[in-house]
Amino acid sequence: MELRQLRYFLTVAEEGHFTRAAEKLYISQPALSQQIRQLEEEVGMALFERLPRAIRLTTAGATLAVHARRILQAVEEAQTALAELAGLARGSLRIGVVQTVNAYWMPQLVARFTRQYPAIELHVDELPADDIEAGLLDGTLHVGIGFVPPTSRDIQTESLFTEELVLIVAQEHPLAAQAEVPVQEVAQFPLILLPRSFCTRRLWEASAAQAGVSPKVLIEMNTIGSILAAVRQTNGATVLPALALAGDGQPGLTAVRLVAPTPRRTVGLMWRRRGCRDVAARAFAEIVRQESLHLDGALAAGLVQ
Repeated sequence: MELRQLRYFLTVAEEGHFTRAAEKLYISQPALSQQIRQLEEEVGMALFERLPRAIRLTTAGATLAVHARRILQAVEEAQTALAELAGLARGSLRIGVVQTVNAYWMPQLVARFTRQYPAIELHVDELPADDIEAGLLDGTLHVGIGFVPPTSRDIQTESLFTEELVLIVAQEHPLAAQAEVPVQEVAQFPLILLPRSFCTRRLWEASAAQAGVSPKVLIEMNTIGSILAAVRQTNGATVLPALALAGDGQPGLTAVRLVAPTPRRTVGLMWRRRGCRDVAARAFAEIVRQESLHLDGALAAGLVQ
């Protein structure tokens, strides 16, 4: 059983079709079929059920797929560990980050990292918290910046700072002049919110339930930028992290502190618990730790709202 055969096998399983898999692997379809037949002969069982227009894994194939992914991931980690011998002279780093942190904080983190380690290629993906955890678990991400605690025990985290959700309104909104507003009072106004697939929305609904009310949802939008634009143009309101109004790019909007209760969440670094934390990931994490001290102080002092 060769690593090449396992890669071929997993590609066929993912594509559900030999021709598409062959195109993705840049080999001929007969050559791919031959490799799969050899693998089936070696394990002594059929790995795929051939259907008229597609294929699907047999029970044996599904079992092998689980182990094949683990084997290839372990090989990648071994290669990464060996590459550390060359220091930070080459390599790449894949980072998943939640929306508000990406918009406000990531530019300065990325700028500092690339100044110090210009040879490392960075890939930053803005993702929902659940997708960051999934990416860490399947190996597509090296490090994440998301919310702690995680939903999976296989994710290891390190807390960075705690932020509050705030009510963000246009300056003409009836609540704009208040320093703080009870969650129960907010329930009287229609809101523009992220979908329930986002942690922010779920946290807000949990706080509303704690206050004994149900939020009125006027519009759902899946990016913070579009929500803020809609709030500005409709004289509406939304509930987002304080970081959403960081900087000078949101004129016409103001943040009002939420109380009774005050929704809070902790942002942290995230890794796969038993994964190989390579030197580039550790270098990035150290920069994040240093910069988080300044951000945590600003949040505590209310300077980011």
